[in-house]
Amino acid sequence: MTIKRDRRKFLAGVGALSASGLILPFSNAFGARWPRRPITGVVGYRQGGGTDSTARTLVPTMEKELDATINVINKPGAVASVATDFVWKKPADGYWWLFSSTYNKLLRCNGYHKTIPYMDWQFYGVDVSLMSWSVVHDSPIKSFGDLLSLAKKKSGEITVGNSGTGGVWHLGNSLLESVAKVKFKNVAYKGGKGATLAALQKEVDVVGSGVHEHIEHIKAGRLRNLAVFKANSLKVPGYDDLKPVTDWVPALKSHAPFGGGGAMGLRRDTDPKILKMVEGGFLKATKSEAFMNRMKKKFRFPNVRTGADADKTAALQEIVASKILKELGVAKFGHKDLGLPDPQDFDAWWPPKGYKPRF
Repeated sequence: MTIKRDRRKFLAGVGALSASGLILPFSNAFGARWPRRPITGVVGYRQGGGTDSTARTLVPTMEKELDATINVINKPGAVASVATDFVWKKPADGYWWLFSSTYNKLLRCNGYHKTIPYMDWQFYGVDVSLMSWSVVHDSPIKSFGDLLSLAKKKSGEITVGNSGTGGVWHLGNSLLESVAKVKFKNVAYKGGKGATLAALQKEVDVVGSGVHEHIEHIKAGRLRNLAVFKANSLKVPGYDDLKPVTDWVPALKSHAPFGGGGAMGLRRDTDPKILKMVEGGFLKATKSEAFMNRMKKKFRFPNVRTGADADKTAALQEIVASKILKELGVAKFGHKDLGLPDPQDFDAWWPPKGYKPRF
């Protein structure tokens, strides 16, 4: 009887500690663990787009590794700022994940969200994509040279669809405009898939987004590629090589290759032990056969970064993007407005005051 009473007292004490938060939810004591309920992954773009498809490729392996259920939902809008704000307002308990692009480097400079990528979020870098310009198969624009000629003759009239104002593809097209001395009419859609569909439906003259969002339509003959943002051709098995933009605009070579990058993030104030567990599942998922096959099929390229490495990458990307967009007159805030150094001074600046790695 004494043993039973003592055990009941001990279990009651454990329950009290757990309720007070002194025992972390991922502890294995008496079956308590993280995750104890489904996780929600929030994608900042429409279903079927590059970020969404990559997220859904990673999730099955992560579910297995973490012994969890992960539900993926989509909240597109304003270069993933809608999804970012949604997750930011949720508890930092490890149950809310953000699937965004390019480490949210475009949000602060465009005034979409105030969170600092490397101070408020713990990102896990996934991959990189490549910018591409394509037209519908029967377009009168037969080459990239034709596009540039028309843009000069009809300044501001040729419509180019992108994945969102101030987004990575808008940034790429703005770079082209600046270097080639042309002016397009940029048209924003909710994601690269939406921009590609707009081109197929002839709502815009050209779609400027990720080659991974164009490639199946190119192979099927529905789209015709004009160029990719590279300094050399892109080989496509069973198809003609895609020509580099530098064939027409050599000055873009210093910016090539240019593209976006997928990233998964959690609120940075999530317990470091949970962040570390997420990293383990994430790294397994990026080595899975499904993920590698997707990279090859969709012409995306693995660029896996975690921890302090991801933080440093997020900071550098935000500096470069905010500087360029401000100079082009696209962004509300430049790197100096955000208290960031010039890109050439980055190594001396990093790590900034107040920064600490989470794991």
